[in-house]
Amino acid sequence: MKKRKSIRIRMLEVYVVIMLLVFAINMYIVHSQSQAIRQIDGVYNSNIQLNDISTTLEKMQTSLYQYLNTKSSDELENYYLYEQDYRNLISELNEETVNDQNLLMEKNIRNMSDTYLEKTAGAIEAKRGRNVSCYNEEYSKAKKLYDYLQSCVRSLNTSVFLENSQNYSVLRSTLNYVVGFSMFLLTVSMLVALAWIVMMTRTITRPLIKLAEAANTIAKGGLEVDFPIIDTGDEISTVAKACNKMMNSIRDYIRQTKENYERESRLIENELIMKNDLKEAQLKYLQAQINPHFLFNSLNAAAQLAMMEGAENTCLFVQNMADFFRYNVRKMEKDTTLKEELELVDNYIYILNVRFAGEIHYTKQIDERVTGTMMPSMILQPLIENAVNHGIRELQGEGKIHLSVYSDDGMVCVKVEDNGVGIEPEVIEKIMRGESAHSHSQRDSAGIGMDNVINRLKRYYNMEHVIEIRRREERGTEVLIYLKREDIR
Repeated sequence: MKKRKSIRIRMLEVYVVIMLLVFAINMYIVHSQSQAIRQIDGVYNSNIQLNDISTTLEKMQTSLYQYLNTKSSDELENYYLYEQDYRNLISELNEETVNDQNLLMEKNIRNMSDTYLEKTAGAIEAKRGRNVSCYNEEYSKAKKLYDYLQSCVRSLNTSVFLENSQNYSVLRSTLNYVVGFSMFLLTVSMLVALAWIVMMTRTITRPLIKLAEAANTIAKGGLEVDFPIIDTGDEISTVAKACNKMMNSIRDYIRQTKENYERESRLIENELIMKNDLKEAQLKYLQAQINPHFLFNSLNAAAQLAMMEGAENTCLFVQNMADFFRYNVRKMEKDTTLKEELELVDNYIYILNVRFAGEIHYTKQIDERVTGTMMPSMILQPLIENAVNHGIRELQGEGKIHLSVYSDDGMVCVKVEDNGVGIEPEVIEKIMRGESAHSHSQRDSAGIGMDNVINRLKRYYNMEHVIEIRRREERGTEVLIYLKREDIR
């Protein structure tokens, strides 16, 4: 896996490489120029050496002459000092036999110098021994050698100067070449460094420009645009990936917000529809669309009880009637609990049994733990009324209604069973499609049909599966409704 480098590391690498390159080129230039300058400085060293030899030889000859004429100890001391210097100078001359005219002349000068020094030493010894003829002869020989040595040194100096002048010209040309080549290297290195910097800058700025373009598009509302991911291996890729994650989160948030808004809109719409249904049911109820024969027969039965049995049963009957109608009026716009709905069913069954002389046998099996479940009002009474009007009412014999309440898989189930004539499959299909299964004249005496019950349950719990209607195998009908378990608070 390729190791990722940050922008700072990459820029630092470029800076270090360029600095090292410039430093290396400068070191090369300094070394080359220093070497050339040293060679130039050394060109005329041989001429300086020959000049020193000539000067020292002249001083030594003068000191010798002064000593021979005056016999001064100072002049003799000077002679020995110059002699030592002269010996040191000629010791640096060539002493080998080579195929070079100047070097051969150096060898001759060195050999003649040795002879000259022997003659001068003999003249000094003769002078000390007061041998006038001897030191004059030695001095005369030394003087001839001196003149010849000076002539040879000047001739060699001239020849070396001419040779060194040619070398100087070559060295100056070489120095100019070194300077030019050094400038060329500097120029090339700067161009290479500039090209490298431009390439690296483009590598960094190109994805940044694309990121900026994407950001401008997003700022104008194009939320579906993604930030381009260029695998540069630095912070830019990380920023692009982070921006894409941020945009995905924003898009998810916007989508969830829209979904929540649509869901809330549907809930508000369902709530409005439920209120309209309740208003419609209340209006129908308040407009006395309760079956008038039911109310008449009930009141007639109350009168008969009053005549035949006395006031106690009449009071009980009228109390149940009052509770029934009081619940309807009070709960028409409010939610209720399963317990209150079951109490309404008890009141309604009592009234029906008074009407039908106790022909309805009502049983129930209730799980008291779930009776606090919240639900819309006027749900169970229409189920009992349907069981009576379209089931056991047409039955010859005792009618039976069994109501059971239990919990199943997080739901509260309310089952109403009767032993009536049963229900036809096509009628079940109509009811499940939300259509009224009976004509207006045959609608429920409470004025609230099964379609109203089903629609209100669906909107209240926001679910589709709220009811099941089945024809019992032995006889009769079974209606099962599902309530979401949510105890009263």
